Amino acid sequence: MLRKEQSILTKNKVFETAIRLIKKKGYDNVTISEICEKAGVAKGTFYVHYKSKEDIVKESYYSDMSQFVLKQYQNFISQDKNMSIKDKIGKFLISELMFTNHVGYTMTCRAYVTNLTECISESSNHFERRDFTKELRILILEGIHQKVFETDQTEEEIFLYLESFVRGIMASWCFSNGKFDIVKKGEKYIDEILKML
Repeated sequence: MLRKEQSILTKNKVFETAIRLIKKKGYDNVTISEICEKAGVAKGTFYVHYKSKEDIVKESYYSDMSQFVLKQYQNFISQDKNMSIKDKIGKFLISELMFTNHVGYTMTCRAYVTNLTECISESSNHFERRDFTKELRILILEGIHQKVFETDQTEEEIFLYLESFVRGIMASWCFSNGKFDIVKKGEKYIDEILKML
């Protein structure tokens, strides 16, 4: 195996171990030493790939989320080749909420803290790093061209409206300490929102 391939495998192992431990024990109850021990790597190896536990949260909510959401969305649309644009948009948004449910309440709260802290220092590239949402923009543009929306909002306005809803329900889920089923509630609200668009 090439050194680069081994490095990727090691990084993935550290990442997956950290996510599993954080979901099980909570962010503040997991140390870098414990992550390294469970992953079977030296502490120095952790720092080759990550500066801190916060870096793992960031990666989870960018690259890991992108992979999860796009895979889940493709699974949905492959089951129904005749799905309408609004239904596709709904499935895309549900996929985002499914990721939130997948990583759990603690990781979601931590992602908000980490990302908002970056915004204060004005070093946030949040929207650029959420490259999976390009798919949502494409769906919105298709909907505008097919005249499926009642609104005369632009693609950017519809995108902001839908993504603000998704982030809002995620924040509400965090504030409720994860006490409601985010996917089930999300499906209900997304259906209502899309009817009004």
